[in-house]
Amino acid sequence: MRDQCLVIGAAMLDIIMEIDRLPKSGEDIYAKNQSMTVGGCAYNAADILKHFQVKHTFFAPIGTGMYAEFIEKKLEKSGHISAVKSTEMDNGYCLCMVEADGERTFLTMPGIECCFRKEWFDALDSEAYHSAYVSGYELEGEGGSVILDFLEKNPAIDVYYAPGPRITHISEDKSRRMTALSPVLHLNEMEALTYTGKASVEEAAAALEEETNNTVIITLGSKGVYLREQKEGRIIPSQEAVVVDTIGAGDSHIGAVMAMRALGRSFEAAVRTANKVSAMVVGVKGPTLSTEEFAKGDWVDGEN
Repeated sequence: MRDQCLVIGAAMLDIIMEIDRLPKSGEDIYAKNQSMTVGGCAYNAADILKHFQVKHTFFAPIGTGMYAEFIEKKLEKSGHISAVKSTEMDNGYCLCMVEADGERTFLTMPGIECCFRKEWFDALDSEAYHSAYVSGYELEGEGGSVILDFLEKNPAIDVYYAPGPRITHISEDKSRRMTALSPVLHLNEMEALTYTGKASVEEAAAALEEETNNTVIITLGSKGVYLREQKEGRIIPSQEAVVVDTIGAGDSHIGAVMAMRALGRSFEAAVRTANKVSAMVVGVKGPTLSTEEFAKGDWVDGEN
């Protein structure tokens, strides 16, 4: 019975440093604050699925080393268990520099999360999944072909693909194979325009829909979200938000879209709920919401 989402990707250590602005080359500046937490695109998306009580498998490798140990303890505390353990290497980490206006810049050191193995997927019951999440970071890595092999062998699984800023770095062969899976594509405005070379979001979305033959979701920050499906596009307004930092905003958005679709909502209703979720995420420090923070949200949407 296909009753679960498969969340393929990373759990990483996020080192979050609050700064007034990014330093110039050769400059030395002080950070105002530092914190450490679990991040990674897949983890952030899976955490939203957990909040909405949608059945899923968190398929992010936990390696061996000091970062992996920290991550595993934090996962247990937050109610997550990864389906993959490895002794090959440590997990990676991300230095997240958050400027005064909430904008974030990432410097990532990859680890085991870029090295997916065939035997990990062989241990899965592929018949349990109706959908799968894939991030561009993992697709770009050496294990990206293994992820694609699994998805190609299981065409009944709907793919939600969030290539992120690595969209232009992924090899042509991997991009072609992913496109052939007809994924639901989730990008931000800069990623969509850069990848397509188009002058407008409308043109970019049309080109992307033509390429994937499926729904395209482009986040526009405070301007909302451009949703294109079945050859028609429209803007879904954003929710008003006070920005603390933007870490995890896109990940939480696609996590909420997947959650709502799993619960039977239309794409428009799913995006409206996702807009509420991401607005709440940017209003807190870090990439995820606590149980108490999530409980404050109004997730009821009158549309189906």
